[in-house]
Amino acid sequence: MAMKSPTETAHQYKGSREKLLDGDRVVTGQAQFVTDISLPGMLHAALVRSPHPHAKIRGIDTTRAERAPGVVRIVTGAEAKERLNPMPHYIEPAVFGGKHADIHCLATDKVNCVGQPVVAVVATTLPDALAAAKLVKVDYEPLPHVLDAEEAMQPEAPRVVDEWDDNVLLTFGFASPGIDEVFDASDERFSVTFKIPRFSTQPIETRTYLADYDAKAETITLHATAQNPHPLRTVLAGALGFPENQIRIIVPKLGGGFGLKMHGYPEEPLICLLSMLTGRPVRWVESREECLLTGGREQTHAVEVAFNKDGRVTALKDSIIGNMGAPSATPGWGMVFVTGLTMPCGYDIQNLDIKFSIVATNKSHWNACRGYGKETANYVMERVMDMVAQRLGMDPAEVRLKNFIPKDAFPYTTMPGLIVDSGDYEATLNQALDLVGYSKLREEQKEAREAGRYLGIGLAYELTPEGGALPGTLVAAQDTSTVKVDPSGNITVLTGVTNPGGGNNTGIAQIVADELGADLSHVRVVQGDTEACPYGFGNFSGRCLTVGGGSAALAARDIREKMALVAGGLLESDPEELVFEKSRVRPADSEDGGLSFQEVAYAVYSRTYDVANVVEPPLEATRTYRPEHISHTPDAFGRINPYLTYSNGAYVAVVDVDADTGCVKVLRFGAVHDCGVIINPLLTAGQTQGGSAFGIGAALGEEVVHGANGQPLTTSFKDYIMPRAADLPNFELGHNETPTPYTLLGTKGAGEASVGGAMVAVANAVCDALSPLGVEINEVPLKPPTVWRAIQAAKK
Repeated sequence: MAMKSPTETAHQYKGSREKLLDGDRVVTGQAQFVTDISLPGMLHAALVRSPHPHAKIRGIDTTRAERAPGVVRIVTGAEAKERLNPMPHYIEPAVFGGKHADIHCLATDKVNCVGQPVVAVVATTLPDALAAAKLVKVDYEPLPHVLDAEEAMQPEAPRVVDEWDDNVLLTFGFASPGIDEVFDASDERFSVTFKIPRFSTQPIETRTYLADYDAKAETITLHATAQNPHPLRTVLAGALGFPENQIRIIVPKLGGGFGLKMHGYPEEPLICLLSMLTGRPVRWVESREECLLTGGREQTHAVEVAFNKDGRVTALKDSIIGNMGAPSATPGWGMVFVTGLTMPCGYDIQNLDIKFSIVATNKSHWNACRGYGKETANYVMERVMDMVAQRLGMDPAEVRLKNFIPKDAFPYTTMPGLIVDSGDYEATLNQALDLVGYSKLREEQKEAREAGRYLGIGLAYELTPEGGALPGTLVAAQDTSTVKVDPSGNITVLTGVTNPGGGNNTGIAQIVADELGADLSHVRVVQGDTEACPYGFGNFSGRCLTVGGGSAALAARDIREKMALVAGGLLESDPEELVFEKSRVRPADSEDGGLSFQEVAYAVYSRTYDVANVVEPPLEATRTYRPEHISHTPDAFGRINPYLTYSNGAYVAVVDVDADTGCVKVLRFGAVHDCGVIINPLLTAGQTQGGSAFGIGAALGEEVVHGANGQPLTTSFKDYIMPRAADLPNFELGHNETPTPYTLLGTKGAGEASVGGAMVAVANAVCDALSPLGVEINEVPLKPPTVWRAIQAAKK
């Protein structure tokens, strides 16, 4: 029976600024993280890591370490290789035409980067484990190493993986026919090289794993800082050679993810093995220095642009080189692919030639990084738009307006094959300009320049594909939720999506409460437990409310249908005419009558042989939501559409540059974002603010640096410069809500947005500030020495 939608009332949760369901526990320190869990007899692990970027392992002496106080077990790479299979890749490069590399939990014959695990030490306390690890002696024979991606592509470069014929993991591209003719017919052209360095996401909580092997039950329980517990369970089964249905992953509170906690790390199966070998729970906690080993994003773009005098970009070429560091089983390498796939972002440019090479070097490995390559594509396109405007003497906003995908062109297929679903980019940009008072800002800039100040205004428009799904992988678009109503009328939602701290559990609860007309306080959301929750794909690519909320809504509708049938019998009313609101079920023509939600729920369980015999108890439903917009069937040109929605947004940054020191101060920052239907404006604002802070940090300070000897020089927050609260302005936010027709609730996603928009808006603002000096800086971060040197060079 198809039920009617709930009657519209003023008491609706969707669209309201509901606070986090469990926010009070987090801010008062009552929430439980993995490091808060302590099991009886628990041991602690520490890792001996490579001090060399490239070296042979000639021998390992653990004698002194074995005699150290508290040491219970030491495992070398040779033993680990005997007991563990190679790590299954999160995304196998060979599936997409790339090279395969076996990834072992501990190095055996050779190390490929500084920080690669070589030996594991288990002791009764963490200080004992760390002290014993220092006593392990590893005999290394240093080998030639390569850190620069372009150098690594040369025939004579040292091989990072001995079995490969070169260091290129994958080369791919998208090209339009006749692009050279378009270049020749265009009014103007220029070439430029953009450099984006290595970043790291650095969540508040570093990675932690606590494994507990039960020999009697032959089960493994892993408490983990993991964004994708079900797929991680599949990976552990493959690495351990252990039945997947005897592994349980539990993810308690997660202190940020940002892609760094997607699986594929050697410590995940290794800690499980250590628990199996010792017969006791074993915990490993990543240090901040270890956390900073994981990087991402490092790309170089050699770009050629053709355009006409009216500001219309006619064609673009981009040759991309991504330095992924040493191969790993994590999905970071795919970010370069996505960068190329996202081009030309939100612009109507069909003449493209995008080539990219993903290159292995002896730097530490990548994992996913918030934005997952889309932020880099947006950086390139938005710098291009500003450079076209500067060369033509046009306002940067005017150039963007001339090149946007028109609102009547959706769904719009880009040259690489993405099918962009919806939006009104012109309206969103104009709303952002109005938000900050753009015309007045330009007047203030003129006055500031006359007074000798270098005030800059930077614009950016961002397109963010969200909800990615790759064929043949556990990167999927669908997800599953179970909704249960107990006899007392309380509601439990078990969902396959996870919460890295952004509050999607609150949004899902709002959706279910509205679908059932129930009070939000009666809804509990359970996530991150593979034993309790239905199989799902976790948190990535801004998918959680779109697919997790969609599946929860479908399950709640099934529950509502059952309850309506029973309530109809009790009330002697047509079930299709019942209204669910304010935790009551009533006939549509009765404002005061009806039954409480709890009375109907209790009747389903207690009157199964009379009025409730029309439904099958209990009040439980499990549904999977699989959005239809994704297409894995290649079109006539061999292209697929691997994303279900495309959020977008406009960004405006105002900066002040001190020409004497090169210091940049962000004075104002405005953003108008379109993530479709907004479930909770408070959560959406938090995502926009967080993503913008992330992007501002990328623009001004964050960079993982390696010395010429391959040693990481950024080992703490003294070296890795993230923005503090005082470094950020108050965010001025707006929303332009254009629902997508391709998702159940009209939502698009907001999890990966704002990073690229904020990064390039600030970069454009700095270049705008220094334009009177003829300064053009095409790299980030814009640290004071970089800016100062560019100013001095221009003055000379």
